[in-house]
Amino acid sequence: MSQPQPAEPVPNDTGAPTVPNRTLVLWMLGFIKPVRNQAAWCCVVLTCAIAVEVYAVQISGRAVNQLNKIHTATDATHKGLWKWFFSTTDIDAFTLRYLLLLLVVFVCAMAVLRYAREVANSKFSMNMVFFLREAIYDKLQRVGFGFHDSNSSGQLINRSLSDLQNVRTFAQSALLLTLEIILVVTGYILLILSKNVWVALLALAPLPIWTIYTIRFSKKVQPAAKAVLEAEDASIQVITENAAGVHVIKAFATEKQEVAKYTKAATEFQVRVLKRVRLFANFQPVIRLIASASHLSLFFVAGLLLILGKGKNIAGALSVGDLVILGGAMGAILGRLQQVATINEQYQNAIVSARRLWEVISFVPTVPEKTNPIEVPKRGIGEVVFEDVCFGYNPDKPVLCDVSFKVPGGAIVAIVGPTGAGKTSLINLIARFYDPQRGRITLDGVDLRDFSLSSLRSQVSLVFQETYLFSDSVSANIAYGRPGIDQGSIESASRLAQAHEFIEKLPQGYDTQLGERGMNLSGGQRQRLAIARAIVTNPRVLVLDDATAAIDAETEDLIRRGMRLTLFGRTTFVIAHRISTVKSADLVVVLEQGRVTQLGTHNQLMAEDGHYREIARVQLSDEPAVPAEMLSHMDRAGRPGEVGNAKQGAQRIKDAELEETA
Repeated sequence: MSQPQPAEPVPNDTGAPTVPNRTLVLWMLGFIKPVRNQAAWCCVVLTCAIAVEVYAVQISGRAVNQLNKIHTATDATHKGLWKWFFSTTDIDAFTLRYLLLLLVVFVCAMAVLRYAREVANSKFSMNMVFFLREAIYDKLQRVGFGFHDSNSSGQLINRSLSDLQNVRTFAQSALLLTLEIILVVTGYILLILSKNVWVALLALAPLPIWTIYTIRFSKKVQPAAKAVLEAEDASIQVITENAAGVHVIKAFATEKQEVAKYTKAATEFQVRVLKRVRLFANFQPVIRLIASASHLSLFFVAGLLLILGKGKNIAGALSVGDLVILGGAMGAILGRLQQVATINEQYQNAIVSARRLWEVISFVPTVPEKTNPIEVPKRGIGEVVFEDVCFGYNPDKPVLCDVSFKVPGGAIVAIVGPTGAGKTSLINLIARFYDPQRGRITLDGVDLRDFSLSSLRSQVSLVFQETYLFSDSVSANIAYGRPGIDQGSIESASRLAQAHEFIEKLPQGYDTQLGERGMNLSGGQRQRLAIARAIVTNPRVLVLDDATAAIDAETEDLIRRGMRLTLFGRTTFVIAHRISTVKSADLVVVLEQGRVTQLGTHNQLMAEDGHYREIARVQLSDEPAVPAEMLSHMDRAGRPGEVGNAKQGAQRIKDAELEETA
């Protein structure tokens, strides 16, 4: 769908983007464009319905005048009522029959048009909701990790539901309800104007007063509406976190604590809602007071004109039927004008919601694509090169600094380092979940930023440290990256991941439906399905982020043996803490404090002092753990003569490769 494109925001004094309300209103109304045909039909039906309504009021006034004429006639009482009513010669009887029949026709037409309005409005509303949701969901899928990192799931859920509904309600009301108010007020004012100019002008008297009061009220209600939505965000966030972390809550018996947390959030939400309700509770009586005063004053003036003009031919005098018309017209006008309060409430809520949705729609992707990106070539060796890469989630606080190394195509690379060294951040750059602030990363000699995201990620498969499975069948979860793949390929991938055996034991085998997040499987089983999901896409680059952490050593060894043929000729990055996993790597990259401090094979790094040898000795021998006060390799690297740096390690690898070639 072609969604309305946001304009450039105007920066305020604080540097944060500020969007004018007028821009937001035009942006919201832009969502009517995909359903403009249905919107036009709704307007046509609405116009016909109001025209019939106004004309029906006029007919009723004429009928009352006709009855009054017959009532005052001297000879009407001497005739039998029914005989007179069905008389074919009496002109008054014929006129009354005609007016009553016409009134019945118009009342029936009003009923039909009311039904048509409900159907048309419902269809228009539902289709607009569909396009709104599609636009927001599409954008949520396209924004980078940076946006999701800065917004909680509760906020995004609330924006996709409550905020979206507020925008939809206003967009619909701004078109249909505003048009209805304009048509009704204009139609009835013209009707009254045809009877008496002064009465018509008096009917318009409340409009300036309502406008001034509404503008003053708007300045107070927007902050209150924003506070309500923020409190609703917090409340939904508590619910989503509790639903996701129910096992932790049960394990630590913190149900009372969580109930108290939700009670606090719900109480704050209730307080803010009541504050907003009080604002509108103060607003509604004033509007109704103005309407009632206007209604009473109009009837007083109309009554005077009726009495003064009775039996006299005075210009501007009103008849009994005119008084009926005035009553119906003013009831309709004041009733519709009171709906201005409804539109105003919807407008205030929609402005706040639109500003929050604007943040989603106008969010600049953290990994933007070029105008004409290229596709990853179908054939390539998978060579990956990091060139002076610096990256930080906050540019002022870099996580990776001056990272440079080259991975030959088809090599297995182990990323090793202490917690917080930047290992996961490094592999996230390979799939362009983020872009480095400095330097570049190339795949087969081409900068990753030159590729289209879909093409790049089709060639890079990841197994994350935290496995996420969807509420679907086992087969669908494995084939997630390649929907429609044949069952044989699915089973082959699951065999390589050592998952086939336990899948066959499930109630429906590969057709077994998994629960939310795959909670009906063990951690190791979920991890093996994630590995199978990565393998089945046949990627050029495979990234395993501590993928065997939840798997026992024996199964890990089976997976490693089974994947040996799969990994052949495929560039593989492995984050692992087990030296048994790292030993078979072609290249080991040691990260400490965001920098590459060692580079080489297992044997080469074991021959030099550093972080790698320290952790290897702990795992491969019965030596005690490294004392906390021992200097890290980063600290020792700054002391000349103690440890060779990463460039020396890289030079040794290059020399060894030259010797092998010779």
